[in-house]
Amino acid sequence: MDIRTSVLVVGGSLNGLTTALLLARRGVSCLVVERHHGTAIQYKFRGISPRSMEIYRAAGLEAEIRACDRVDERAAAVARMANLAATEVSWQGVPWADTSALGPAAAATCDQDRLEPILRAHAERHGADVRFGTELVAFRQTGDEVIAQVRDRPTAAIATVHARYLIGADGTASGVREALGIGRHGPGVLQHWLNVIFAADLPTAVDGRPLRSVFVTDINGTLVPRDDGRWLMAVQFAPERGERAEDFTADRCRDLIRRGTGRSDLAIDVIDVRPWDAAAAVADRFQDGRVFLVGDSAHVMPPTGGFGGNTGIQDAANLAWKLDAVITGAAGPGLLATYDAERRPVADRTVAQALARLQAWFKDTGGRLPPPEPIRDDAAVIFGYRYASGAFAGEPLPPDGELIDDPRAPSGRPGSRAPHLVVGHRGERLSTIDLFANRWVLVSGPEGRDWEQRVHASAASRALGVAWHGIQPAGDLEDVAARFCAAYGVTAQGAVLIRPDGFIAWRQTGAEDGAERLDAAVDAIRGSTTGTRARVAN
Repeated sequence: MDIRTSVLVVGGSLNGLTTALLLARRGVSCLVVERHHGTAIQYKFRGISPRSMEIYRAAGLEAEIRACDRVDERAAAVARMANLAATEVSWQGVPWADTSALGPAAAATCDQDRLEPILRAHAERHGADVRFGTELVAFRQTGDEVIAQVRDRPTAAIATVHARYLIGADGTASGVREALGIGRHGPGVLQHWLNVIFAADLPTAVDGRPLRSVFVTDINGTLVPRDDGRWLMAVQFAPERGERAEDFTADRCRDLIRRGTGRSDLAIDVIDVRPWDAAAAVADRFQDGRVFLVGDSAHVMPPTGGFGGNTGIQDAANLAWKLDAVITGAAGPGLLATYDAERRPVADRTVAQALARLQAWFKDTGGRLPPPEPIRDDAAVIFGYRYASGAFAGEPLPPDGELIDDPRAPSGRPGSRAPHLVVGHRGERLSTIDLFANRWVLVSGPEGRDWEQRVHASAASRALGVAWHGIQPAGDLEDVAARFCAAYGVTAQGAVLIRPDGFIAWRQTGAEDGAERLDAAVDAIRGSTTGTRARVAN
């Protein structure tokens, strides 16, 4: 049997399903194959960052995700204790506790086993073909397609898939990455962990404060509560001391849980036990011809900071609109090369930040790691990353080459996330983040009266479907806090072009030669070349 699709996604977990959802919402046909027979049972990923929630909000998922969220991020706390019955507790800061000044979407807590069915349902609703119990057997690239063989595991039937592109979202042991011969750099496996899902009657608050998670020193592990009576225990084991994952029987897990809770008589139902590695590695490249890597296939990092799964969600948001533009003919294939140019340096920096937090938290990581870089503010890591080269035009990096902006004092530089501002539009107030969602938008300043006509007259802008908005009095947006020009680094006559993923593609600080420079910028972005910034004067 032959199957034809625009994109074959290998891996139907968090990042593969997110990629399929974002492609399907743009009308791009895609087939997802996942070797497991259903979505996740474990819930290693649970904290959705505010930046990732912006992406899910734009995809129409926010209400369903928040309906699963039983953790009040403003009140919940991360604790450090000897065990749950101990009297002494050290309270740790909660990342992303309040980012309302930086964006419209607060963080959410939604365990992976609840999030993945939401992603799958929405992807299928928009036309994605999602097949569980189906595995990739082999693939090869030709000049204009990827030809893959996939096997239905229950029947062993083989189908041939003809796709224009293939996305490897098949995890840290990615078969797609291995088949391409792509190496990885980084320290590799740092710690060995075991996740144990169990049910027990335990309090989910300490000293009246609801718990987000607890690091328990008696077992050198973490306890994480859920609202349904289930808990997650994550504990380390050391193969160098002869410890093996298979030695953690249900009885041994119950003993650890009782030690961690300080309750020797606790009744415990052990539901699922699975090993995993805390590791740090980044693929040496994220693209090979028509094949791309996202999520753990491209990068893996320790959970400190909560950056791993969220970085993969942002990979998907970066790649989906680019594939759509190329598949529909709105841009040339050179645009796809900017995926690696943009996302790989960000992955390197984010892994470094996760490692810095790991060393600060555990103090001793066996001497395997170099001295950590300074820990940056969590908001700067998730909102402030910027691209050094890629699908944007003009303006070189600052002299220090810094890849992280301060989101509280944004530069408005092309290659950075468009700042959040509250604007009035058609009788309601909304965030610019929502205004820009999933489309190209040019926003002009309060004296930029000519920009609407310039956009309409630009053939390059029409090819990408660029919409125009302007700050009053010249345009249709009320700048509620009068911050547009300062936040975006333009004059009242200037304008800013925003990409569908909410990143700044180009800005014109003033009005001079606006139409010609807009055309040149958009044309340069549409035909972006490998690993280079589109060079347009401004």
